[in-house]
Amino acid sequence: MSEETGSEVQCGEAEIEELFKKGLKEHEEFSKEMCAWSECSLRGQALDFRELQEEDARVLRSMLSSGRPVRKLSMWETSLSAFKIAFEDLEGCSSLEELHMFDIDCDEQDFGVKLTGIFENLHSLELYCPNIRAAFARDIAAFLQDNKKLKEFTLGYSCGGDEGAAAIIEALETNDTLTRLTLADVKLSSETVIAFAKMLTANTTLEVVDLFDSCLVEAEKVSALLEQDLYKDVFKRLRILWPEELLPILTGLIRRKACWHELSVCVSASVDRGILQEFFDAVAEDTTATLLHFYPNEDSTFDELSDGIASVVKSTKTLQKIQNLMHVTRGNEQQLIDVLDALKDNRSVTSFNMHSDALTPELATSLSELLAVNDTLNEVLVCEYYDITGDILATILEGLRQNYTVTLLMVSWDPDDDIEGVPEMKELLKRNARLHEKAADFVSAGGDPKKDAEGADALKKVRKSAKLVERVQGLTGKTSEAALEMVQAALKTVL
Repeated sequence: MSEETGSEVQCGEAEIEELFKKGLKEHEEFSKEMCAWSECSLRGQALDFRELQEEDARVLRSMLSSGRPVRKLSMWETSLSAFKIAFEDLEGCSSLEELHMFDIDCDEQDFGVKLTGIFENLHSLELYCPNIRAAFARDIAAFLQDNKKLKEFTLGYSCGGDEGAAAIIEALETNDTLTRLTLADVKLSSETVIAFAKMLTANTTLEVVDLFDSCLVEAEKVSALLEQDLYKDVFKRLRILWPEELLPILTGLIRRKACWHELSVCVSASVDRGILQEFFDAVAEDTTATLLHFYPNEDSTFDELSDGIASVVKSTKTLQKIQNLMHVTRGNEQQLIDVLDALKDNRSVTSFNMHSDALTPELATSLSELLAVNDTLNEVLVCEYYDITGDILATILEGLRQNYTVTLLMVSWDPDDDIEGVPEMKELLKRNARLHEKAADFVSAGGDPKKDAEGADALKKVRKSAKLVERVQGLTGKTSEAALEMVQAALKTVL
């Protein structure tokens, strides 16, 4: 063990139990808060810690080495010294599958840790730190070359630049275990993007390399790459943020089903309208895309953008998530209303995000009507402005009372409980979350309405919800296809 971690100290059982309960409580508090707005499951041993100090890091080390059944560990705003105390050279804890480290504070030091012991047993590892240099990236490369268990790996904020990425790319050419690599919020050149693309022709195990907005993408280089037969399908497994200059290329890839199924695009109000319309036509006809995402920029939503989204919503039977992060400005609420109206008849989209700067009575009415008739949506985010009035909420509640599938509803930023209607809105969302829990329990138990009438009734209410399938999958460990079959079998007993 390094000097920074100090000598191995065995803490008492009382200290370990206290920290274990603290981690459970923080995880449950986060999960309960999310339950008011979305789906969550408290099943499984998952611990969360925020700002863990060095003293508690030593207790955490003892906890993990003592054999406590911790499957997932998430930590925020932890110092590098506390991180090393907890994990460096630590053996044991075979139950730990996922380690997620967010905002590691290195205090101007370069990040570094020995990726041995506990790291070698992980299935998923996330490290978000701004101080990862090329030297540690080379350590990561060596780790990836030897590791046979890690399935998902994320580096956030830094990765050692192009030099660090090059080392990782070289290691991935021979790695046959990793299925997903994410480099989040780092800065890479266009040459590095091309190098990742070329690596994917040698590595057949990676399902996706997610670079999103971490890279500069040049149209000429992408075009030249795609002209070569060896690389014509490489964007099926390479996720990037597509700038409007590359929109014609992306449209062509969509039409021949040769791109990653999550589409992220950055366009401005000056985009060529004909090119934009061709893109929307391709998405509307496509049967593989699951996400349509418009990245925010200095421009707001414009009519042709909202019209295109509405046309896609009316046509698609496969898109599951729509995220337009370009705001709808005051006076232009009809742009959002048109999309909400289109969603009334859609039965594939489960998550919708398109924020308006103001929640007008007309917009509230449109949202209420959508909630009353749509039984597929799980998440709806339409306004994050801090102010909302009781009369606007009253209109929305008319529809929400009739809805059983929405569990995340954003109509205001952290609305005060003193506002009339806010407590009822939160309770209705909790009700819907509980219905999903009861329905999933009913399905997982074999679906006998004589033994569980309440679960049978819950299943009737949320039977078309994609989150129900996800819950059953989480409870049973089955594939999504097998979980869906279980739901369909249980439905035959109640309908």
